Amino acid sequence: MKNTQKSSFLLLLLLGLALSGFARKPQFYYVKIETSQGSGIIKLYNETPQHRDNFVKLVREGLYQDLLFHRVIQNFMIQGGDPESKNAKPGDRLGNGGLDYRVPAEFHPQSVQKNGVLAAAGDHHPEKAWRSTQFS
Repeated sequence: MKNTQKSSFLLLLLLGLALSGFARKPQFYYVKIETSQGSGIIKLYNETPQHRDNFVKLVREGLYQDLLFHRVIQNFMIQGGDPESKNAKPGDRLGNGGLDYRVPAEFHPQSVQKNGVLAAAGDHHPEKAWRSTQFS
């Protein structure tokens, strides 16, 4: 390769790298969940970045490995993510476990609760801050 060709290639490469720094973030992030009943793909939205990043962090750390869906209501919802469910015995009360922090509420006009949507599990917290690990 001649020097001018090398310079042109290097300039194009640098320009491509510089422009990629301004590239838009992906619109969605996807996480695969595998259970004894099958697997599914979860789509996480950028409009709720704190919840998205928290969920991805916990997945990467392996927190959800071998946890139970401790609340299953047919034709309505399932809930999981309680770390205390990992070694739970039949009859153990579950649903109050989590890490020592909460994720602030992130309400977005286009985000709607509907069938198939992943949501942070809440309770009657006065600031509407959601549990750190649980989801439904």
